[in-house]
Amino acid sequence: MNEPSNSSIPHEITNLLNRLNKKIRRYILLEGTARLLAVIGLIFWFSFIVDWVYFQLSHLELPIWFRASYILISLTAILVLSGSFIFLRLMKRMKRKALALVLEKRFPELNDRLATAIELNEDNRPQNALTQAMLARTVKEVAQGSQQLPLEDVFDKRPLRRAVFGAFALFISILSLAVINQPAMARWAKGYLELQSDYWNRETGLIVKVIAQPGDRIKEFQDLSYKHGLGNDLTLLVETVDSTKAPERVQLTYRMQNGRGGGRTVMSRMGEGRFKHTITDLLDGIQVWVSGNDFTNPEPYVVEVVETPVLDQIQLDCYYPKYTGLNQVDSDTGKPLADMQNVQGTQIALPINTKFNMISTANKPITRYSFETDQLKLQLERKTKDSTTEPSNFLAWKNSDGTVINQIELNRSHVAQMIDTNGLHFRIPFALTTEVKHETPSLKTNSIPKNIPLLADQPIRIYLEDEDGLLVTEPIRLSINGIVDQAPKVDTQLTGIGKSVTRKAMIPLEGVITDDYGIQSAHFDFLVDQEKDFRPRPFRKKPTGRPKEFTLQRSEKNRWERFEVLPLDLKVGQKLSLTVKAKDADNLSGPHQTHGEIYHFEIVTDEELLSLLYSKELNLRKRFEQIYKEVRQTRDDLSQRIEQLQHSQTIKEKQKQGQSDPGWQATLVEISNAVATSADRSLYGTRKNATETASVVESFHDIRAELVNNGVATTQILGRIDDKILEPLTIIHLQDFPDVDQQLGLFRLAIEKEDSPLQEIQTSIELLDAMLVRMQNVLNEMQDLLEFHEAIEMLKNLIEKEKELTEDTKKFRKNKLLDRLKGLGLD
Repeated sequence: MNEPSNSSIPHEITNLLNRLNKKIRRYILLEGTARLLAVIGLIFWFSFIVDWVYFQLSHLELPIWFRASYILISLTAILVLSGSFIFLRLMKRMKRKALALVLEKRFPELNDRLATAIELNEDNRPQNALTQAMLARTVKEVAQGSQQLPLEDVFDKRPLRRAVFGAFALFISILSLAVINQPAMARWAKGYLELQSDYWNRETGLIVKVIAQPGDRIKEFQDLSYKHGLGNDLTLLVETVDSTKAPERVQLTYRMQNGRGGGRTVMSRMGEGRFKHTITDLLDGIQVWVSGNDFTNPEPYVVEVVETPVLDQIQLDCYYPKYTGLNQVDSDTGKPLADMQNVQGTQIALPINTKFNMISTANKPITRYSFETDQLKLQLERKTKDSTTEPSNFLAWKNSDGTVINQIELNRSHVAQMIDTNGLHFRIPFALTTEVKHETPSLKTNSIPKNIPLLADQPIRIYLEDEDGLLVTEPIRLSINGIVDQAPKVDTQLTGIGKSVTRKAMIPLEGVITDDYGIQSAHFDFLVDQEKDFRPRPFRKKPTGRPKEFTLQRSEKNRWERFEVLPLDLKVGQKLSLTVKAKDADNLSGPHQTHGEIYHFEIVTDEELLSLLYSKELNLRKRFEQIYKEVRQTRDDLSQRIEQLQHSQTIKEKQKQGQSDPGWQATLVEISNAVATSADRSLYGTRKNATETASVVESFHDIRAELVNNGVATTQILGRIDDKILEPLTIIHLQDFPDVDQQLGLFRLAIEKEDSPLQEIQTSIELLDAMLVRMQNVLNEMQDLLEFHEAIEMLKNLIEKEKELTEDTKKFRKNKLLDRLKGLGLD
């Protein structure tokens, strides 16, 4: 501020100082304003250039935080500089003495008089007359001399000119930019004044999408975010925005969200303006940027990895057909209890006509559950808070080419029974069947079956979609195989009977009948001659309680059933067919009936049957004679080995006495080899003969059984077979052969130990001799039995010849009578 005027100073000096003060303040204002405008221009160009350079390098807008911070800092700087350049300088107080010194410095002709005058005038000390006179004179001279001073020469105008020139140049450049490149100025205003996030006008625009599986579905990012299934391949699709320039190439940059790295690659071109790249087996979330031409997305696309929807568990709550008896029964209510089956793998088998609830548990909330086979599709959808459309729930049947032939919409009550509110559990009722009739009334009237018919052995595909919009890339596959109730299996065999039987025979059958779920009934079925329909006959002991296995037996001791022929009163020559028939308890698709092997018999006389058995005995005797010969050969072979061993001992004793012969060593080696070979041959032959003897014993038991079962056995015949043949044969089989086998084993062991086997061979010969005596007795008895049968056979032949002679006599008499009638002319 100016000092108050002093009346002692001429007004010319006062005016001079005031004019100088005003000029100084005007200069400060002009120069400060110019400098401030220049700074503002520099701030503009710095922000403009930084933004341009950054975009050219990254194709991205400067971050909002950076631009906002820059504007804030710039405004702060302008305010600070305004105070520094203008206001603080204008507010500074200017003293008269300082102004006077400025003038005296610029105008030396004042000769310090102006400053002196002002200093003396401001001094309050008493002054004498001389001093006052001198001061008055000085003031007068200064006043006269200052009237013509050019005050503008006091200022150094170069800083002002520089500031004005800089401000003008910057202003003109900014104005030129606004006129010539209005979009650039508008871009700067949007970026720095409006703080918009996307303010660059790009010639290219790119949108990132995802090709989701299954079905190559195009899915868009929601708020720059997409959820992807853990471990699945991620296929990114980049498309050029309409009406923008398509780039020649697009670069993909991604970074793992967990900080494990990232990658950069050039995407594959799919066509004009479309690019694709696949990241395999994605396990962690990533951030994605795409660059093409002048475009780079400023905010990253975020791919969040989440669990893929799967079914952790599938259980079948089964109610099997009642006839199977597989369900346990509640002791209180008497109702069947469900049998829970866990599905392990992709297949499970259930009996046909089983009703079951398929209970599925998912690992996360499911919004759409689709159950499909070649003939059936069931879709269940759950409405969520974000969904805008009504869910589609339906049950559809398809024909062989996949065309839907009947579709039923499910109401809320049906859906509520099949899916819980949180979408984690599903409970769908099915009935396993072998045939689905689409024309059934329940389907025609659009009513939902209580249990949905499901064809057995059909590939099942289950698709899941979760709240994140993820679909399973591969459907969950399952096959429920149907166990068709098979007819009972009848396994029987004849025992103690042949194909020829007498009129009074009792045919024994032994065997087992089995069925998966239980046998309802079993009995004999038979045919006589050419009859077409089998006739039943019950067992003495019938199956009770529907057993799964039934053994043919009359009692615990008699493990067979007998069919008695006598009640049929058959004649010789008639045919009889016999089998066992069984039936199960299937009341849904059955009952199933089957029969075992059919046995065919011919009715013969007692004599014919004995003749047939005679032929069998003859063959058995021939077989046993061969066994006897082979045993005797074994005995003879061992006897020769004793002679050789004795000769070998003689040679060895002579060698001990010091005698020698060039041929003795070869003889000893030859004897040793012969003895070893004999041991192996004898052991093998004895075991073979033992097996054949066992077969002979079994065959004689069969002959005996046939005699008994056909009712032709006599006490004499049975006693002879039992005591004279079967008993000694059994001793030979169970006692003699094992003893010989054991001794021959010791014989071979002695050879392996290089001991003398002479004692073992002698013992073996003794056992063989005893067995040969017993075998000879059996052969003799067989011969007597055969002679008896031969007598019967001769008697049979005589009877047959007698019958033939009788028939011939009848024919002769008949022909002779006819000749007589012709001679009498009665023909």
